[in-house]
Amino acid sequence: MTKTHLVQVVIGGRVLTMSGSEDELHIQKVAACVNHKLQELEDTESYRALPIDLKPTLVELNLADDLIQAQDTIDILESDLQLKEKELAEVKQALVEAQMKLESLEESYAKLEEERNLQLERTAEAAHEA
Repeated sequence: MTKTHLVQVVIGGRVLTMSGSEDELHIQKVAACVNHKLQELEDTESYRALPIDLKPTLVELNLADDLIQAQDTIDILESDLQLKEKELAEVKQALVEAQMKLESLEESYAKLEEERNLQLERTAEAAHEA
């Protein structure tokens, strides 16, 4: 069973008791968000001119707008992340292929170096015999 936390917060200049299963810090953040949006709106002339019964609706609409904008930003960032992860996978694959090619070239070089040394020895032996 989840524990319910009771937290006193200030919203719109009024002290309220909020309850929730989240920790106190989260509940305070939620209240601060609502309080900030409320204060932001109260600072505008058009909000102050609204009938009292429409003010909560405007706050709700503004909070919903903020939520949708945040979700749109999350969607963009998740798409960017997926693209970056794909690019990283491609770079890793290219690195593996380059490492394999390097190893192959190193083996070929070692064989050629060995053959060169054998040729030098044969040339030296032939020169001694002559």
